[in-house]
Amino acid sequence: MDWRVATSLETLRHQLNASFPGRSTASDGGIGDEAHQTSGSASDHNPWYGPGIVTARDFTHDPAHGLDIQQIGDQLLGSQDPRIKYVIANRRISSSRSWQWGPYDGANPHEKHFHLSVVASPLCDDDRPWNLPVFGETPEDHGEHVETGSVFMTWGTGVNIRQEPLLSAPVVAVLAGPTQVRVSCQREGETVSTAGHTNNAWSFLPEYGGYVSNIFIDHPSAWLPDIPSC
Repeated sequence: MDWRVATSLETLRHQLNASFPGRSTASDGGIGDEAHQTSGSASDHNPWYGPGIVTARDFTHDPAHGLDIQQIGDQLLGSQDPRIKYVIANRRISSSRSWQWGPYDGANPHEKHFHLSVVASPLCDDDRPWNLPVFGETPEDHGEHVETGSVFMTWGTGVNIRQEPLLSAPVVAVLAGPTQVRVSCQREGETVSTAGHTNNAWSFLPEYGGYVSNIFIDHPSAWLPDIPSC
């Protein structure tokens, strides 16, 4: 069966990736595993709504890189966003019925990630950015983002931008041809060899929420100058 994750959840994933470029995704997840599918209960991790839409996503707890699931969970409830169905984090659950935390006694305590379910309605595909304080959007900012990082050009066609600096990581976007991109930070990743070059440096592109091998950045240095580490 064909399936996809609700657009609103993908929007949140891209925002988290852009705000916390070094975050772990070890406990991230969209569609459920076999246990979710055979448990006999209706899990939002299954593609049960509309044309195969998954209306839940998990995001990994990684406070070392800025993503604290309790902070994000609290801010989601504080936003009272109409797309929210319920949130689970640290043995607690809350839904849009009360916007207040209560105990959660499910088999998974959700201490390694937080779970967000969105409503089973067209709102689940509302792609508006999530307005949370952690993303730096305050009334004084009027919702505007301050652009950070340096601008470079890429080269090549069909260049993949990946969720992690690994060739096996999911592709989040593809650059059809040479493209101007903004690089916020860079980190060591899987070694890439192409066009006579070999490099293990990858750049994070906040507008795309993913990494590209520095081989495809049009610059003579393997590691880009004046760009911090992720």
